[in-house]
Amino acid sequence: MEKSTLYNWLLDHRHPIFLVGLLLFFILPELLEKVFSVTLQFPLLITILIVTSIFLIQTSPRARFLTYGLVVTLLVFIFIWNNYKESNDLERAAHLGRAAYIFLFIYFSFITFFLFKDLLRSKKVTASVIIGAFAGYFMIGVITFFVFASLDNAYPDTISVDMTSENGIEDAFYYSFITLTTIGYGDFAPTSALGQKIAILEGLIGQFYLAIVMAILVGKFLSHNPED
Repeated sequence: MEKSTLYNWLLDHRHPIFLVGLLLFFILPELLEKVFSVTLQFPLLITILIVTSIFLIQTSPRARFLTYGLVVTLLVFIFIWNNYKESNDLERAAHLGRAAYIFLFIYFSFITFFLFKDLLRSKKVTASVIIGAFAGYFMIGVITFFVFASLDNAYPDTISVDMTSENGIEDAFYYSFITLTTIGYGDFAPTSALGQKIAILEGLIGQFYLAIVMAILVGKFLSHNPED
């Protein structure tokens, strides 16, 4: 393929590419650890996610500027995270961990904005748009995870997850998604008034997304595929 053809192909498939990045971010660490006994470092996962999200912003007139911004974001995050993991000062480690989670919350919110903007601007509902809509729902759970992680880092009684434990991040991810989908098994729960209100808000946003965003996409599909 010529460069321009490859670029256009990547641009046309930006939603599936981003979803692949999300799924790798979500399941790759456990898969590699179970199958190959390989531990994947968190900054590498963020690198994968940023690379697969680049084409979501290429439709913007300021794409080059925004792409450079993502690269800077990656470098700053890696610096913060490495200092957080290597710090022997518990208080300093807590501040760095909070900064890392807030940094990621901003990044994911930024990417989600462009994803939703892209979906709502789509004139036709294609397979790529449907995949993008699924990725958007997925992103709500990811963003809320970083909200819970940031708050629990500052106020450890926010949710019944020990973020300092070996499985702390995975447990918080799990908690965020069972809250988003309103499953609520009960193995993890909010343990403060603030945690309860955020859990309520996440559940409402998830239901609103399914009712409103999906209704918009169905409306677009019907408008371009009228009955004979």
